Amino acid sequence: MGCCGGRSGARVTNGKPSGCVLCKIWAVLTTEKTPDGEPCVVIPGHIAHKPDPCIYDQFLLMQLGKPVTWDNPDVRIFLGGVEQYTYNLTASTEYDVEITVHNASREKPANQTTVDIAWISFGAGAETRHPVTVASTDVPVWPGTSVVTTKWRTPDVPGHYCIEVVLSHPDDGNPSNNRGWNNTQVFAAQSPVERELRIYNRHPGDCPPVREGGGPVLRPHRVFLGWAPLAAVATLPLTPHGMQGMRYLPSLLALMLIGYVVGSAIGLFAESAYAAMARRRNASRARTLPPPRTDCHLVEIAVDSYEFEDKTGKEFDPAVAFKGRGAIWGAKVEPPSFVFLPGEAFRDVRLLVDAPDDPGPAGTFNVNVWQGGVPSGGATFTITTGG
Repeated sequence: MGCCGGRSGARVTNGKPSGCVLCKIWAVLTTEKTPDGEPCVVIPGHIAHKPDPCIYDQFLLMQLGKPVTWDNPDVRIFLGGVEQYTYNLTASTEYDVEITVHNASREKPANQTTVDIAWISFGAGAETRHPVTVASTDVPVWPGTSVVTTKWRTPDVPGHYCIEVVLSHPDDGNPSNNRGWNNTQVFAAQSPVERELRIYNRHPGDCPPVREGGGPVLRPHRVFLGWAPLAAVATLPLTPHGMQGMRYLPSLLALMLIGYVVGSAIGLFAESAYAAMARRRNASRARTLPPPRTDCHLVEIAVDSYEFEDKTGKEFDPAVAFKGRGAIWGAKVEPPSFVFLPGEAFRDVRLLVDAPDDPGPAGTFNVNVWQGGVPSGGATFTITTGG
């Protein structure tokens, strides 16, 4: 083959076909593309081929509108070599966590991929990330995988926690699939039960300003930048019949000035009338239905229960999985409401549960928090009985 594009018989000079530049141009214009791409267009490998370390990423799947499971298939938890059910862990117990890292690239291995592992505790209105370890691993090309293991001691306080895995690589071809979560449930057996919950202040400073007033007021920019210019432009068709005895340009400018003044007058009248009617309407509405106002530092807390079922695929329905019902076992929060002090960042409240002494199914309690009448998140506690 003489040169790229399949032309043969070309004269070769110093190991290269003569006229190869023209040959390439001709081949690009006339030769049909092959399954391997354009023969005369070469992309350097360091640009076209990049590693792509990845993990089962719920956040990417949700952005794509796909159903997810929070029992991450790439995160496994072991105790004494036996794999554990992620929603039935024991408080203050050391487990082995196994992370499977994939590489979606078929061309380049993801060597020296950083694996950042942490566990997350959830408070009302915020979450706290607790580092576990940062490891490095070499992941071969697809379908190769690499396994990273670490120790994790569950918190002393039972509740709902999350293991977070974040991957990073300096030459990652697709960083959007690098973050995965695995939900866990930590149990403890004792009755009665008292647990602390940290409530974070969404407004540690002053409350956001509330707009006062009875309605819209006159907006001059709508008059002088809207009504008036439109009226000035509307005078252009009258230019041929302009002022007698004046030249074309002075006549045009004079008519546009008159139109601008007339448009300003009409705009002032129309905007003033609209603002007056809107103020009267809002004032009448305020007299019949005064808007409720709640202090943004007022916190109200309620407790309910639910039975979580972590189904996979399209069978998972959040409305069903997290559907609340009345709190079992007489659970309550003390205090059920309070007001944040100026500058106070958070406050701890107590969840009190009078759990039965006899063995039985676990109870799950969802603490719902409102601040200033607006939902501010919540936290979940699961408590076993008979211990």
